Amino acid sequence: MMHNQARPPAKASQRPARRTRKAGTANGAGALSMRDHILDRTVYLIGRKGTTDVSVREIAREAGVNVAAVNYYFSSKELMFTQLAGRFLAGYETVMGLLRAPGVPPEQRLRDWSTEVMKYLAAYPGILQLMERLITAGPLDPFGEAMRRAMQSALRQLRDVLAEYVGPMDEDRLGFKLTLFASALAGPYPGLTGRAPRPPRGLREPAARARFLDLLLEHVRC
Repeated sequence: MMHNQARPPAKASQRPARRTRKAGTANGAGALSMRDHILDRTVYLIGRKGTTDVSVREIAREAGVNVAAVNYYFSSKELMFTQLAGRFLAGYETVMGLLRAPGVPPEQRLRDWSTEVMKYLAAYPGILQLMERLITAGPLDPFGEAMRRAMQSALRQLRDVLAEYVGPMDEDRLGFKLTLFASALAGPYPGLTGRAPRPPRGLREPAARARFLDLLLEHVRC
């Protein structure tokens, strides 16, 4: 069981070995530290179950480690969720930079950004449940607040690029298209409205994602 307070350091002979092992990442490759490997599999498990209510034993089983290893690297489940949020925020600016790429037409910026978002959600569908947990919890912890601000900023930036793409229109219509676009990207994945079917297998393939975006971009421009 995880405890809310950190325990005294274990003796060297009792500590789980700090080793690295191969584990999938958002782009399907790379060697992760044991801590990152446990975080990686926790996000996957959250997505598979459709809830953040996962036990330490389930996390250990999914990660292929014992419960002691999970407790060693994370003194509480909330600490684990905070570190998961930190990983998300670390890559946030890189992805959002695709919407701000200078000299790139708005359609291509939307396509590049959406492709990365869909790839990430396909690999880690549990991130949406994690975001809901952190954003709706009260009072917000620092990472929950940071994620809330990041999501608000992302929607503002997406709205600005959509406005470039669709051309002049009233605010109500633009707001509707923004909601439609964002919902369509998250729709195939377990999301903020609770349990949802697993993402269609086809959307994990680049050609299928490209066709999906063709149809979505065509639709929002109508």
